[in-house]
Order: sequence, then structure tokens, then C-alpha cells
Amino acid sequence: MNIANNDANDSCMNAGKSFNVRFTEAMLYDRLNILSAEYSISAELLIIVAVKRLIDDVDFVRGLRIGKSEPE
Repeated sequence: MNIANNDANDSCMNAGKSFNVRFTEAMLYDRLNILSAEYSISAELLIIVAVKRLIDDVDFVRGLRIGKSEPE
């Protein structure tokens, strides 16, 4: 699946970068397409939101390790 980042409404999505996502699990690919159709949003946006959430979660856990208890 090729993903081009061209959503002008969100500043974090304006990098103008392209990247490929290769699914190694067919079920993940199917689920992504089902969610995309169910909520009428692009699969690309779902992937961007999922990656952003993953990064935020990792940052939160890193913060916990150094003693922060509140998310930024």
C-alpha cells in the first residue's frame, strides 16, 4: 500500500513525505480496509493516527521511567 501524505488540515501531516506500508498479516490489511469503509476515512489516515498514537504511548512510558506521571 502506497501512502502519500497530503492532508492539509493537520500540520503534523504536511511533511509531504511518501512511504510504503507492507502488511505481513493479511488479517491486518483486511481489518484496516473494513475500518476505512466503515468510518468513511482513508486507510492512510488510519495508519497515520495509529503510528502517532504508538509514538505518544512510547513517549508516555519513557516519561514514566524518568518519574513523570502526567502526559504532556
